[in-house]
Amino acid sequence: MDEMIYQVAEQIAQLHQKAYEIYLSLVEDVCSRTVSEDELSRFLDYLLDFACDEKILKLYKRVCRRYLYAYPGCIKFYMEAYREMWEDEEKCLENDL
Repeated sequence: MDEMIYQVAEQIAQLHQKAYEIYLSLVEDVCSRTVSEDELSRFLDYLLDFACDEKILKLYKRVCRRYLYAYPGCIKFYMEAYREMWEDEEKCLENDL
């Protein structure tokens, strides 16, 4: 059972690494130009799914900082979405320990 858990954890880590490699160039692209609010929203939706990973969270924050003044309502929504989705989970894990 412990070996299966280890394998699943390793697969998740590999998936996050692959996502980081893919999203890194996409974040650079999105931050190097001005995108529409719809494009930004779709992009942040995808990044949010992986924002539990520290490296991808940094990318997420980078995009949010880049567009904070251009689309403040959109960025506020995605900051709150991150908190709802990931910060509450961290608190639950801390309470379980």
